[in-house]
Amino acid sequence: MEIIRTWLLSVTVSAMVIAAAEALMPAGAVKRVGKLTGGLILVLGILQPLVTMDYEDLYDMVSSLPAGAISQETLEEKTYEPMKGIIEEELSAYIVDKGEQLGASCSAQVVCAPGEGELPVPIRATVTGQLTQGQKQDLSHYMEEELDIPREAQIYRNEELP
Repeated sequence: MEIIRTWLLSVTVSAMVIAAAEALMPAGAVKRVGKLTGGLILVLGILQPLVTMDYEDLYDMVSSLPAGAISQETLEEKTYEPMKGIIEEELSAYIVDKGEQLGASCSAQVVCAPGEGELPVPIRATVTGQLTQGQKQDLSHYMEEELDIPREAQIYRNEELP
């Protein structure tokens, strides 16, 4: 960290000295040559760490990172499962609420799978309860239109709820 601080300080001081020198130069060819020289000095100051860098130490530092760091894939796996569970629970609750609005007492279980962008999307729904044919049709239409669950992936079980 000290190296970065020193480098930033040297680049800043160089830029300030070059700006002051350019302000004091007379207009014309001298000023153009001075700007070119100042620009080259500033570029050298910016690139100086690359020239003096100890690449072995950098390699050692970078190669030791994955051992203690969590990989992006592991992080995605750890966040996907809880997100999938929450989405499945919420969608199941929405289906039960819609069933109650239709006058049916039911329970629902939604299954999600990775969709576009690896986000969980519903692929199947199982509805349990004693629903009339009209309630099934309305609920099926709702799940297809609102939740994007195709009719062939909707399962209805005519069982009494406990």
